[in-house]
Amino acid sequence: MSKSDPLQELARQVRERTVQILSATPDQALLWSPPGTQNHILWHAGHAVWLMDVLGIALLTGRSELPAGWVETFGMNCRPPSLTAHWPSRKELLNLLRNQLTRYLAVLQAFPEDRLELPDDPSLARRSLAGRLLHGLHDEACHSGEMYLLLKAWRAAANL
Repeated sequence: MSKSDPLQELARQVRERTVQILSATPDQALLWSPPGTQNHILWHAGHAVWLMDVLGIALLTGRSELPAGWVETFGMNCRPPSLTAHWPSRKELLNLLRNQLTRYLAVLQAFPEDRLELPDDPSLARRSLAGRLLHGLHDEACHSGEMYLLLKAWRAAANL
């Protein structure tokens, strides 16, 4: 068993949950958010793509593979969702989520195992690279939980 096997399995499980919730969300609920909030299910799914890039692929390869404009729409300091006029379709997001997972797993599989335990920034002697990858997966898991809660709240608001 390689050191990256647990990270790969966790990435599969976390991403599967994100894909399941996005797939199960009715069209009218994709951009819905409760009064007083802004983020919706589509935003959280797009943010998952951003997370796996920034706290995954870019950490392992040294370069981002995000689509143009993704950071402004889905990044940590993105513009408020209410100011975004054009959102990717569910189909586009599902394709990105699935393809990105395939890419992430391939990059992780090829990454030298001995480097996973090194600090992600040796000058700061912070957590290991594996720890940063785990943090990214944990963050996506939290966002898929938000997606699930939004779907439940939408169903309750729609009396379904």
